[in-house]
Amino acid sequence: MATLATSEAPRRRTPVLRLGARSWPVVLPSLGDPRLHVALVIGSVQVLGQVALGFELSVAQILVCLGVCAAIEVGAALWRDHVLLWPASALLTGNSVALIMRTAGTRHGDWWSLQGIEVFVAACVVSMLSKLLLRRGGRHVFNPSNLGLVAAFTLFGTQRANPQDLWWGPLSPGLWVTLAVIVCGGLVIARRLRVLGLVAGFWVAFAACVGVVAASGHCIAARWHVGAVCGEDYWSAMAASPEVLVFAFFMITDPRTAPEGRAARAAFGAATGFLAALLSAPLQTEFATKVAVLAALVVVCAAMPLAPLLRRIPRAAIVPAAAGALLLAALPAHGSAAVPAPPAPPATTAALPPITVSAEARQTAGVDAQTARAIVAAALRQAPGGVLHATVVLVRNPLRPQDAPRLAVELAGPGWTRTVTP
Repeated sequence: MATLATSEAPRRRTPVLRLGARSWPVVLPSLGDPRLHVALVIGSVQVLGQVALGFELSVAQILVCLGVCAAIEVGAALWRDHVLLWPASALLTGNSVALIMRTAGTRHGDWWSLQGIEVFVAACVVSMLSKLLLRRGGRHVFNPSNLGLVAAFTLFGTQRANPQDLWWGPLSPGLWVTLAVIVCGGLVIARRLRVLGLVAGFWVAFAACVGVVAASGHCIAARWHVGAVCGEDYWSAMAASPEVLVFAFFMITDPRTAPEGRAARAAFGAATGFLAALLSAPLQTEFATKVAVLAALVVVCAAMPLAPLLRRIPRAAIVPAAAGALLLAALPAHGSAAVPAPPAPPATTAALPPITVSAEARQTAGVDAQTARAIVAAALRQAPGGVLHATVVLVRNPLRPQDAPRLAVELAGPGWTRTVTP
């Protein structure tokens, strides 16, 4: 029978699990452990995502991520150090993977769906193995969940795996609460870990560099927007995205991968922000853009040994060189995102059937009554007579779930229905 005892120590009592003649020290977290505080914030965002924001993520997928990461860390500690530990770090890694990862076919409300579970498992395994095997100076080289996510997105592609959207929905009480949790929780934790300069360095550099790219005419296609996302819309989607805020507060601030010293951490954050904007500048889809932002941290972590060489670059040359690199990188995507635009209003909208606008078309595409009449009038040119009712909807490409949606009209007549894309 297993028993749990405690061993006397000068300053604290260490629990010990005894099973017959064998015993293992039990390492438990303290209430002051910052990892528990980060887990509380991320867990709160997960709950808000399920009850208020419509996250396309199941409870089963979250639990599998937590279980896989925890099992690997507990097993490694038992084998390597002969201790049983509470896997606080692994649970945080698993929760981070689940927060960002989405798999094709998962719908909000499918609480126990295991759709695409192999993608989640692969990301978690890569994350934990990188933490255990890729080490430099006694510290892991990469943020575990960051590397696992980038590897999974690269391996499986957009048809099977996608990061959570940059846009989490229209402003609502639920979204305001979520933003407050991310920002307030992030600021408290960053202050305690002394990484506020790192977070500020990242966001200032990222927002400024994305602004340069947006001003150059850069556009992307996104599944939550009809037509190209350009200019100010592109800047706000990137700089104010809750996903980017999570990345800034809870991923790049990992004390195990961030350098020591206030100035070094600020430079680390600024370099990650610049590289995130640079890598995403030539890309024309939201999927590629989000993966590029995540990949920026992988590149910066890998390049840490080169930091002494980068200090030799004259400071006066950094800003012009960075701006020039951003503009050159953005050239392929100037206004060229291949997305359909809403149809032009026809000359007349007379004699139309009753029209309904779906909630998704109204929220995502901003379809009002006048626009709906124009779209239906255009669709009627391609339909037989006798239409009794028309519904304006969004249609998506099932083979490319991250592509921008198109406006369509579901027409209904006596004994028939038909979907028409004007």
